[in-house]
Amino acid sequence: MWLVNCSKKEIECLFFNKIVYTEPDKVQAPKYQKIVNVCFAKDINSGRYWETKFRDLELEEFLKTES
Repeated sequence: MWLVNCSKKEIECLFFNKIVYTEPDKVQAPKYQKIVNVCFAKDINSGRYWETKFRDLELEEFLKTES
């Protein structure tokens, strides 16, 4: 499942309905739940545009190579 492509409603659904897993998935499933928890807490979903310093740095580096 690509969690970055989830809508706000999907993230909310995954947050309130915790992942149920079997023994073979006991390592992987909690990792997904942690990501869902962060996405819910920080309002990260497919409908958001992220403004980060990384994008600014990426643009600066791109412009340096173009000069």
